[in-house]
Amino acid sequence: MPPKKGSKAAKKAEEAARRAEEERLAALVEQERLERERLDREEEERRLAEEKRMWLEHEGKRLTEEKILVEPLLTERAEKLLKETQERAAEEEWENFINCTHLPDVRKESEISTYLALWEEDHDTDLHRILKETQQAIDVMMGLDILVSQSMAMKNEELTVKYRGYIKKLRKLVEVKTDYATAHMLEHLDKHINTQDNTCKVFNTTPMQKYGIWVNIAKNLRLKTIEYPELGLMTDIPRPIILASVAVRMIHYRLDPLSPFEMGEFFTVGGVLFIEVLDVPDRPKVVKAHVPDVKDPGSWAMIRISDTRGCVERQQYPAVDPITGLINAASPPMTVHYTLPADVLMPQGVTPRLGWWNVEKKEGKGDWDEEGISDVWLETKESGEKVLNFTTLHLTAVAILQSRWSCFPYKSWMLQPMGPNASMLTVEFAGHLQVKFEVGEGRCRLVWPNDEALRPLREKPVPAMQLLQQLIFHGINLLPCNDDADQISTKRMDMTKCLKNQQLEERVCQGVSLLAPSFAICCSPLNATLGEKEACLKLAASTDYQSAPLEADDPNFRTMMFRSAELDYCFMLEPAQEAAVLSEDGKIYDRDGINLTPPTVGLETKSIPLTAMQELMYEDAAIQRCKKSSAAFTEQVRVMMEAMRLLSFVEAPLTGEPADDEVEGGNHKGDAAAEEEGAEE
Repeated sequence: MPPKKGSKAAKKAEEAARRAEEERLAALVEQERLERERLDREEEERRLAEEKRMWLEHEGKRLTEEKILVEPLLTERAEKLLKETQERAAEEEWENFINCTHLPDVRKESEISTYLALWEEDHDTDLHRILKETQQAIDVMMGLDILVSQSMAMKNEELTVKYRGYIKKLRKLVEVKTDYATAHMLEHLDKHINTQDNTCKVFNTTPMQKYGIWVNIAKNLRLKTIEYPELGLMTDIPRPIILASVAVRMIHYRLDPLSPFEMGEFFTVGGVLFIEVLDVPDRPKVVKAHVPDVKDPGSWAMIRISDTRGCVERQQYPAVDPITGLINAASPPMTVHYTLPADVLMPQGVTPRLGWWNVEKKEGKGDWDEEGISDVWLETKESGEKVLNFTTLHLTAVAILQSRWSCFPYKSWMLQPMGPNASMLTVEFAGHLQVKFEVGEGRCRLVWPNDEALRPLREKPVPAMQLLQQLIFHGINLLPCNDDADQISTKRMDMTKCLKNQQLEERVCQGVSLLAPSFAICCSPLNATLGEKEACLKLAASTDYQSAPLEADDPNFRTMMFRSAELDYCFMLEPAQEAAVLSEDGKIYDRDGINLTPPTVGLETKSIPLTAMQELMYEDAAIQRCKKSSAAFTEQVRVMMEAMRLLSFVEAPLTGEPADDEVEGGNHKGDAAAEEEGAEE
């Protein structure tokens, strides 16, 4: 029954109907407004898209025309680089010829294959001759390492894999030949026993390896140490070894034979020291010959022939219980005192990290393990020698370990011209530690640090990639990879977001290298805050080589930005935009949060940095110097910048100090502290 007209219920119903009608009309109005806004937005998007399309079409044609104009210059420089490279190769080939070496030419695959085949077929048993041959094999490996550096600089993965394959084969042959000669020596032990004191100790040393073996003949409990003054090596003898018929063999290889190409957490410094316990076969039994009517018929030496003849049998130490499979916890460790090679860079006061090769890690592939090594300390004698002291429970391969990312991220870098075809590259790390390189025509050399261990790198210029590889050999890794970014990230700075697109990074390094003869180049604080498809750096003309080097905050520096999107181009930032300090969602802001993002449409772009700097009307002499510079010099600049990843591994500017627990990347915090401590020294 409907409510009576004029009643309260009727009035409420009328009011509800009125409100419903008003809401319906308002909804229609709102719907019409949203529809108009959608249509306007779509129209604006179509307009902007059309404007961008037209700009991309116009700019694409213009950039193509510009590339056509600079193509003769780039082609000429590529031809000059090829000619200069061939001339250096001819010089190296002539030097090898006049050296009259019988070793194979590592650049000729046929000679390497023949060398491997002939040496593999040879079965020499003389230990000292074998060690001489293994040293020659190491010399060949070092020559192949140079070729690996060259192929890496050319980004030729196929050649890199091939040369590393030869190195692996040679390393395996070195191990096989050394074991074979050692086994023969143990099988004919009487020839090597010192009859005066009834001991057996044999040693040999070559430039890149040291060999020493002690055989327990007398089982003298009073004997406490094994000492090789000629090798700079001394160890004590654990009681289980002095009571057993075993030999203790110690070999130090200056080149890492276990993990040279691994991209794990550590790399080795100073080579690898093998300490192994070997089984000693039964000594030959001498039987006097019996020949009728002969006064002295001589004697026979009866040698036991077994399946293991010609092979060394390694004994595990500490011993493993054959029933439970558990290591004998009561086995005492061995104390080792070893004089490090003079070319190992070890900061004063920093305790080295040591590891032993655990073959069970990484699913049987093996990796370094620090558990079981203790009492590590480094003693520096008055003569300057560094003696490494430690105790180890595991008698196997032992090495000093260095974190691969201890030098990352970089704090800053600058490339300063020193002459028409020479520049100084300065890279700063945490703790105000600096590394300086002199980059020249086809060669680079280290300038700083001036540590005595690095003297060879300061005295002899070598190609850029070879120099960076040699730095790893001495203990400094400046060749980061993308995986390292995650390890050095903190809660306040995610370095994975600083990585640049590989194609963009290569294009920037290639283009900027052409400016190295006349322009100072340095990192921009803005670069690390940009995305992977944008990069920027700072440039300033510097043609007066006698004047003081420019500082990073010099007002003459201008910022150049590179983009890799629908078009690949570069452009100069406006002075106001250079005040940007951070980036978010593809936009850049100054400290007050003002958006300074350059537009993506309507920019005056250039294909390469050289034409951009020429457009700014820098003095013509500076541009002409860049065009006429040595192609070998600018190629070394490109390789250094690209290999060191100077666009991806410079930290973003931060304010304040991080908390103690902010480091997420493994051992990076400890490594940074060690670097700072070393820098203070």
